[in-house]
Amino acid sequence: MPSWAMLLFIASFLFSIAFIANPAKQAALNAGMTPRGSRNIQIGIFTFYILYLAYVSLLSLKGVFQTNTIPPKVMVLATLPLTIILFGFIGNNRLFKRLLQAITLESLITIHVFRIVGAFFLLLFSYHVLPQKFALSAGLGDIITALLALPVAKLVSKGSRWRIMAVYAWNIFGILDIVRILFLATLSARATAATGVDGGLREMTMFPFVWFPAFAPATILFLHTLVFRKLSQQKSPAKILAA
Repeated sequence: MPSWAMLLFIASFLFSIAFIANPAKQAALNAGMTPRGSRNIQIGIFTFYILYLAYVSLLSLKGVFQTNTIPPKVMVLATLPLTIILFGFIGNNRLFKRLLQAITLESLITIHVFRIVGAFFLLLFSYHVLPQKFALSAGLGDIITALLALPVAKLVSKGSRWRIMAVYAWNIFGILDIVRILFLATLSARATAATGVDGGLREMTMFPFVWFPAFAPATILFLHTLVFRKLSQQKSPAKILAA
């Protein structure tokens, strides 16, 4: 990959983290917290992810992830820890529950615009770094989810009668997209282990593109579950079905 593409990827990823942290600041203000307190939450989220990506980058630069194993080391040492932190600790934190109560549903949906960074999968394919099937599936799925986030959020903000159905359809699509990417990556790793032939995903273990498997699956799935949690806060299941 050319240097400009790697630098653009790093910049886009850092912007994505900031984009995710911004709604948390507004949610804190909505919850009655002081501007300083809300700013600290925003900075805390950004700092957490920067430190986490630094940890992942260090392992990648040392070549830890490049040894093919089942399951892949990047999933065991990067994806899994973040998943545990998000779902096991942060999601059950009292402060987090307070913020979730205060944030709007449309904000939780709009956050997913950051998935436009998935266009880099297509760029990697254009440079023959990723196999076509994986790159197109991952890239197009991210782009579609990101682009649909805006009209779905608009339906919610306008109180459209179809908003609940649209949110469910969009949210499920976004989740299935990530699950499919993980499935394809696992199949590629198994094939590599069985044949000794590189399945074409080696770039996903190298800096900076290792940020994709380390950050995206856990974060995106966590954000999608928050949409479901927000829906359950707003209405009972019976009312949702009747809407």
